[in-house]
Amino acid sequence: MGFGQLAFLWTAIIPITVLLYYFFRKKYVEKTISSTMFWETVMKETKVSPYLQNLQRNALFYLQMLALFLLMFALLHPYLKSQAIAGEHIIWVVDTSATMLATADDESVFDKHKKEMMKLSEQLAGKPLTLMTTGEEPTILLRDETNVSIIKSTIDKLAVQYEQENLSKMLDFTKSLLKGKETSIYLFTDHVERSELPVENDKVTWFVKGSPENLINVSILRFGATSTDKGISALAQLSNDAAIGQQGTFEIKSIGNGSVIVKESVEIPANDTLSLSFKDLPNSTGLVASLTIEDNYAVDNESTVLLQQPASQTYVDGSLHQLVTSAFQAMDIPVSSVPTEQLADLSEGAIVVTNQTEQLTASKLPVMLIGRNDEKAKEVNGVITTERDDVFAYVEMKDIFVSSLYPSFPNYETIARVGDDPFIQRSDKGDLIILADIQMTDWPLHPSFPLFLWSSREQMSMNSNNLGTFSPNERKALSLVTDETAEEWEIFSSNDEYISSFEDGGQFFAPSKPGLYFVKSGQNEKQFAVALEQQEKHIENGTSFTIGNASQDGVQETVKTSLVPWFLLLIVLLLIIEWEVQRRRGFTN
Repeated sequence: MGFGQLAFLWTAIIPITVLLYYFFRKKYVEKTISSTMFWETVMKETKVSPYLQNLQRNALFYLQMLALFLLMFALLHPYLKSQAIAGEHIIWVVDTSATMLATADDESVFDKHKKEMMKLSEQLAGKPLTLMTTGEEPTILLRDETNVSIIKSTIDKLAVQYEQENLSKMLDFTKSLLKGKETSIYLFTDHVERSELPVENDKVTWFVKGSPENLINVSILRFGATSTDKGISALAQLSNDAAIGQQGTFEIKSIGNGSVIVKESVEIPANDTLSLSFKDLPNSTGLVASLTIEDNYAVDNESTVLLQQPASQTYVDGSLHQLVTSAFQAMDIPVSSVPTEQLADLSEGAIVVTNQTEQLTASKLPVMLIGRNDEKAKEVNGVITTERDDVFAYVEMKDIFVSSLYPSFPNYETIARVGDDPFIQRSDKGDLIILADIQMTDWPLHPSFPLFLWSSREQMSMNSNNLGTFSPNERKALSLVTDETAEEWEIFSSNDEYISSFEDGGQFFAPSKPGLYFVKSGQNEKQFAVALEQQEKHIENGTSFTIGNASQDGVQETVKTSLVPWFLLLIVLLLIIEWEVQRRRGFTN
């Protein structure tokens, strides 16, 4: 403890003067009282507790002397010295990518950083802290926060989000938080190069907290599967980032029944990859590959693949109106226009949009048929009505005018009508048929037309029970319609654990943890997978370093915490006690 105003030491004269006055104050003369009643009792109490008796008789004196001494110390401006983080403004950037789960000594890098943040929070000394996390969209959790309890609570709630850290976005976002003051930026990550950090600002000091060295990682770098006439063909590529060879066990399980269909021992050379291929595997809706091996990073030792993934290319018949191609392009959908005679030469994975009726049987994937080339249209009149279907999740059809329609297909499901006449149909294979040419309707003039084409393509290009594969925390608009008995879609893990929910037509947020998931709405159920990004399948040895003018550990400033408020509080409390003592004795005495 120190004192900031030693010049006020002369105030010690005041309590000394009061003390001298006490010794020279007038003494009262003791008189004998004739009554001796209770004399013996009083004498016993006095002899038993002489100090208490003295305190009771001189309570006001002791209280006043204590108040004077406290006031004297308060005038000296006492303070406590403590070490604090350098800088006027503190920014903590926390990497929440999957590689932060790499472990060393049974503790993940992320947990280690959380413990360090807890310790550093005690050294803020009232300085404002801004806490943010990395990701596709960097998030500020605290801004200019000084309450240590709130800071610790926020740190305790931090969790890995598995998505890539996107260092460039984080750096740009951090620059917007600078205020021209001396700033200390702490980056809690696994690995970053010195050259990646901006050093042009002299008022900014970077403190990088990295992962331990010599971490071993073996990963399932790639895993894919396709359906064939004889079963499923799968390909896996295992990667070893360690300097020595690694041995383990590779397994492939079926999503349908969970049975192990492949299990074999593998040995991956040092700093190399191992490719594995499997053919004629039993049919399944998806496969889960897992690698059992001793390394420091287990997140990339499992990979899920769903079969019948969305097609990559859409082809529009050149004989169709240009507005069809323009509508696809307006939704940023890859599309190519091909002559009618070349439709038969397209790859099996292509989605075809045409008016050639024979393509309904020629193509293995669902076809979008706009009009018909084998029938003549007839005039119709009426209001469009639709059934409850996923393709209409974002589409409003009531204001569309249709002048003519082609004859319908008798065995196909009708999902939209003009009056009583079928307008849009779906086959058992998933073909979507619009029984009108573009010239027969004003639909292309409505915003719902490109939305319908996008929604239809989404439905046609994937299995009706398969939403595809997403990256962690990916946001995407899905063309889904809830069950009549439910108002929203609920997301569950493969262990039937509830994750989140989204409303009909709302934006879909993929879970953060990689694995297999399901969305449910009433009796409807669809599956999807969350896959780890490729950048998160490699770990590098991290280092901790400092760039800037502050000391290596960042604790260089001596902060003086004033004790004056506490002294003043005690003085006020003593004054209250003195008033109460005086009141009980009587103010006249």
